[in-house]
Parts: sequence; C-alpha cells; structure tokens
Amino acid sequence: MTTPAIPLAENAIPVAVVPVRPSTWLIALRSFANGVMAAAIIVSALLGLEVSLGVPRLVGMVVMGFLGFAIVFAGEGLAILLWNLLGLLFRLVHFAWGTRALQTVPPVPIGRICGVFIYMAGDMLWPDSFFKSITLPIAGEIAIVLTGFTVMMVTLARLDHRTRPTKIVLLGIPTLLTLVFAIWVINPGFDGYVAALPDTAVTPTLTLENPSQPGPYTVQTLTYGSGVDGRRPEFSAEADLTTPVVDGSAIFAGYSNPVNAYFRWYWGFDFTQLPLNGTVWYPEGEGPFPLVLIVHGNHPMSDFSDPGYAYLGEHLATQGYIAVSVDENFTNGLVFFDGEFEEMPLRAWLLLQHLAQWQGWHETPGNPFNGKVDMDHIALIGHSRGGEAVAWAEYLNRQPMAPVSAVSTPDDFGFGIRGVVGIAPSDAYGGPGGRKPTLDEANYLLLAGGHDSDTFMLYGQPQYNRARLNDNPGGFKALAYVYQANHGQFNAVWGVEDRGFYNSLLLNRAPLLTAVAQQQAAKTLITSFLNAALKDETGYREVFANPGTTANWLPDTLIATQLQEEPFIRVDTNNGSATLAATDVTGAEAAAQDMAIAKVEALKLRDGQSVQGNKALLLAWEAGSQPVYEITLPAEKTAAWGLMPESALTFALASVPSEAAVGEIMVELETAVGQTARLPLSDFAPIMPPLPAHLVKAAWLYGLNGFPDNITPEEVVLQTYTLPLSAFQSANPAFRPDQLIAIRFLFAGDADGAVYLDEIGFSPQP
Repeated sequence: MTTPAIPLAENAIPVAVVPVRPSTWLIALRSFANGVMAAAIIVSALLGLEVSLGVPRLVGMVVMGFLGFAIVFAGEGLAILLWNLLGLLFRLVHFAWGTRALQTVPPVPIGRICGVFIYMAGDMLWPDSFFKSITLPIAGEIAIVLTGFTVMMVTLARLDHRTRPTKIVLLGIPTLLTLVFAIWVINPGFDGYVAALPDTAVTPTLTLENPSQPGPYTVQTLTYGSGVDGRRPEFSAEADLTTPVVDGSAIFAGYSNPVNAYFRWYWGFDFTQLPLNGTVWYPEGEGPFPLVLIVHGNHPMSDFSDPGYAYLGEHLATQGYIAVSVDENFTNGLVFFDGEFEEMPLRAWLLLQHLAQWQGWHETPGNPFNGKVDMDHIALIGHSRGGEAVAWAEYLNRQPMAPVSAVSTPDDFGFGIRGVVGIAPSDAYGGPGGRKPTLDEANYLLLAGGHDSDTFMLYGQPQYNRARLNDNPGGFKALAYVYQANHGQFNAVWGVEDRGFYNSLLLNRAPLLTAVAQQQAAKTLITSFLNAALKDETGYREVFANPGTTANWLPDTLIATQLQEEPFIRVDTNNGSATLAATDVTGAEAAAQDMAIAKVEALKLRDGQSVQGNKALLLAWEAGSQPVYEITLPAEKTAAWGLMPESALTFALASVPSEAAVGEIMVELETAVGQTARLPLSDFAPIMPPLPAHLVKAAWLYGLNGFPDNITPEEVVLQTYTLPLSAFQSANPAFRPDQLIAIRFLFAGDADGAVYLDEIGFSPQP
C-alpha cells in the first residue's frame, strides 16, 4: 500500500534537509584515533620481525599485527561497554547531564585511543606479564603518536573552509616533526664528550708475539650434537660427533604449561632431554691442547647466538687451543617468557656436562680427540648471562650446591678449570642463602665495555672483587674496561643492537668502536689472559699491568686495566679498618697532608647504590695546596720482604667522576738511610681521565623501555700501575729496595683535584 503524498499548503516554502556536520573537535578526535590505531598495528607487525616466533617472518608479522589489532579492538570494546553501562546507570538515576555528555563524546574513538595507549604502556601496567616481552619500543610509540597527529592535521587541513595559509601550517607542522624525528632516529648520536687518549711517553716494550694476530696452527672445525634439535641440522643430521641428551628438569623445570608447549613445539624437546651441542675449532697437531668453552648469554632464542663467537674460536685455535662455541639457545628467553636468572644454575651445569663429554672423548681410542685434550688446563668464557654462568660453573665444579646437588655429586666434576673469562657478565643470581660464586682457585678475567647499554653498569666488578686467589698460589685476576665498546659487538650476531633493533635506534652509537676493532680488543685481551693462565706464559700479564706497553696490539681507545697477582705483599688495600691511618702492615702508618678530603670510601657502581665490593682512599685537594699521601713502614718488616730491583711497586688509581682530570703524580720512595728516588707516574703509564659514557641520544629516554635510570655518566674503574723498583734505582743508584721505609704520592696542587687510590703493595717477584 502506497502512502499518499501530502500536498504543500499554499504559499508554503520548501525547506532543504541539511545534514548535521560533526564538530571540528570530533573530526580531530576520530582522525587521531584512526591514525594511532593503524600505526599501532603496523608497528606491532614490524615488531614481529624482531621477536621471531619460530615461524616465517611474514607469518610473524601477521601474528604480531593481529595482536596489536586485538589489543586496540579490546580497548574499543571496553569503552563501548563502559559507555552503555554508564548510560544505563545515568538513566536509572535520572542524571540528564551525564546522559547528554555520553551522547556528545563518542566511545569508539576514545576506546581506540585507550587501547593503543594500553598497548604502549603494557610493560608499566603489567611488568611481569605477557606484555613484558612484547612491549612496543619507544621509537615505535613516538611514531604511533606522530602518525595519529599527522592524520589528524591532514584531515583538518582538508576541511572546506580552510584557507590556503592555514592548510600550509596544518600540513607543515607534522611534516617538519616527521622529518626531525626521522633524522634523529637515523643519526647515530654524539661523541664530543669522549675522553681522549692521554699524552704519554710510554712506548710499547713487550717483545712477545702479538696475541691479536693468527698463531702458527692450521685450523680444523667440526660440530657435535645430540640429534634432537631439528632446528639446527649442524647439531643433528650433519653433526660429526654424537652426544647424549641430559635431564636438566630438576635444576630448572621450564615454563608454565602453555609456554612449555610452545617450547616443545619449537625445539622438539623439553628440559628432560636437553642436547649437548657445540661447534669446535681445533689446531692440527699431536697435542694435547688446552680446552676452551665459549658460551653466549640471553638473546631471542630463535636468533641463534653461538655462531657469533666464530671469530674468537677460530683465532684461539690458531694459537693452539681447542675452542668450542657451546649452544645454549634453548635456555634463552622465549617470546612471552624469560627465566629471569632462575635458569642460571642450568646454564652452568650444562657446561660441566660438556666437559664430562670432552673427558670421555679424550680417553676413548679412535675418537678424533683421543689424547689431544689437556683436561688439566681448561678455560670457560661466557658473555652476558653466559659470563655469570661460567663463574657458577667453576664454583659448582668444586662444590655442587642446590639445585645442582640434586642431580650431581662432587665426584661427577672436579675438572681442571684454570681460567674463567666473563665478558660483560651479569651478576644477578643468588644461590641458597643469596650466596654468590667465588673464584678462589681459578684465574679470572673481567672484560667489559664502557658504552654497554645492556649490562649498563660494571656488574662483573663485584665478581672480580670476590675472587681472592686464596687457593691459587701464583695465580692472578685481571680486568679490562674497553671504554668505547658496547655489549653486543663481542658477539658477531648481536652487533650494535644492545636493546633490540628498534630500541637500539635510540642508543648513542656514535662513540662505539667498529665491530672489527672491538673484536680485535677481545682477541688480544682474551688470548693474553689464556696464554698466561693456561700456558704459564706470565709475560702476557703485562698487558693488564701496564696497557701502554702493548698499545700497538690494541685498537685506538682508552682501556682501563687491573691486575692482582699472588704472591702479593699488601701494604694498604683499605679492606680492613676504615681509619685512614690503618694499613695492612703491622706498625706502618698512613697520613694525608694538605688534603681537603682524605677518607676510606666504599666504591659504588654508576647507579650510586650497587656496591663494587671494594673500598678505596678518596683523596681530594684544592688549588694552591701541596697534597701528599704517605705511608711509613717499619724497617724490620721491609727487610724481611727481601725486595729486589726486579720487584715492583703496584697500586690502583682512578679519577673521581665529575671531577677534572688530575695533573702529574710523582711517586717517591725513601730508604732507612735517607736515600730517595722520585719518578713521574706518566713515565710508566698514562693517568686515566674520567671516562663518561652517554648511552642514549636524549636524557629523557632514561627509565623508558628498559633504558637505565638514575645512573651517572662515569663508572669508577681503577687502573693498576706497576712500577719496577729498578727504575727508582736507575734514578738514584744509592737507592736500595731492601731498605725501603716510606712510599709517597705527591699530587700537582696547581688546580683542584681528586682521586681514588687503592691496592698499594709490592710484587716481590719479577
């Protein structure tokens, strides 16, 4: 049935129906919401390229893009639900103003914006949840907001009533902001603050073979594996040697059921059937050769880390070592979960299982390594969490403790581990009772980078200070702080991405060494350590005693080093009484003259809270003073030491953060008959300036997306100085070391200055 038309009244004027145009603010709100939603989905999809899911990259992008959409859609749905519930409530209570307000503000764009910002703030809202692993990088978050702003401004510029100048302004602002952001992201950063190499008269003097160059051996390579890892054919079907699987579930059981299922799907095994996989570089020859295991740290498990040490493994093999890069990728973080260091004893225990396998090969006739492995001269090298794991492995090798003691006894281990190298190690896991590993029987090297944006403090320093060498006569420990090195370039796979690809765009990369230079430093320092620790070529310790003597072996950057040896005659190490006058020698006395500050201070890491596990003298003076620090010694004590011209005075010194570099320091020795000898410290090694490191491109980034917070630019890193007493005798032939009664440090007082001074003593033997 058709409804009849109603005729217009005579003289009636037809009225056109004019559609209601949304207000400008509503148009802006909707366009901003659509822009941030689209950008969040795109950024989330791009994140799928970084957090590999064990599927093709395109699939990973789709999965992560859908995840971003789902989170935004959930926020939108929650907003609509909230609007409906509030509308019902307002109608029930007859709250007319609230009802009109809800009708004015649309829930959909508000919900989309809220969903995006919930996704962006997921790691802060739920720090221990799923969001912790997939939090958007801060660069992506900036891009999302900038995209939403751009879409909004473009939409507003397209409105009919806009004048040409207004459109230019509306389009120009986001274009300029986008250009500035793109330039800022692409630019590597700034390096004008980097400390310069001090002028020094010290020239390279060591006549040993350059450890950074290939050695005399021809290198062979092979792989071994348990055959259960379908992801790595080199450790399964293509493996040259077969190893058994081991059950590590009693040490670390794995993850929650959903994540455990993902783990089993990805790897094809669980924690009851862990493989022993490794890539070996070995020298041709009869041997036996020292054995070196190298293990990586935490990294996305599907971006395999163990190939990143091929440069080091092959180099060590040319030097006469059997080097193994151990695969422990299956102990690394999953996409949605991380062991949070609870897996640390498993990482360590697996290394000991590898050593047990090598012991068997060494003893098995017909095996290619039968009789070729020196099981009494073993070193463990670990990077990042691997650096913490090797310290634990050496400790557990001597005294298994829970949870390792549940599956192994001391009789299972006891291997000849004589050297441990921690490369930028963590130091987070506390065993039963919070116990940390101590290295009392093995030589130790701490190698770290001053521009490390992952382990952004010198976490290995407490481990270094815990190593006492009590049961290692003739042993030593060393430290090398490569000022312009980062965390990742010690591993060729990790590279400059200390915080993942996208977050690393915001790191200050301009000061960094090249990968080649950083790996040259690693090869030089690690090989020197191993030659001294495993081959008893003690001359290589000089690399850590006075690095200026080996400058031609190392890249052109500042490297602060420490060396402590046994035997060592301790004079003033500040580890006992906090009284300035107290020393390690009964009857000796220390005094400071013309100092504004002279006290014993507990050293902190660069966050100002974490302790280094060491104390040092803080000496500060004002311009125009004549500052001196003096230790007087009883003659009968020094006579008993039997010091010779071949003996050396050693001490450690560091500039104080935020203070100017100190001028010349004179070291004066006096004998019981009044003979003195005074020499400038710069004759032996350069005086290290403060070593500032700015890790990110802007200060406001600190505390965001895992970037460090509340840290100072400088780390306090002591530098060891070794002054042969023969040099003092050359300055004054009447000076006799066995008559020594006083040690003096005379500081240039023409300007304000401050230093930390520690570990004063004598190396009695050359």
